[in-house]
Amino acid sequence: MNSLNDAFDRLRDVVPSLGNDRKLSKFETLQMAQTYIAALHELLQRD
Repeated sequence: MNSLNDAFDRLRDVVPSLGNDRKLSKFETLQMAQTYIAALHELLQRD
């Protein structure tokens, strides 16, 4: 389980934060990652 928590911590380091000092929950981190990946995909499709 520790490696899963480490993976979430690493993911939190990569996805944009909401600007507050609160750490995103695991669910929020996954949602943010999905949104971020979709936005990056959309940017790549424009070129």
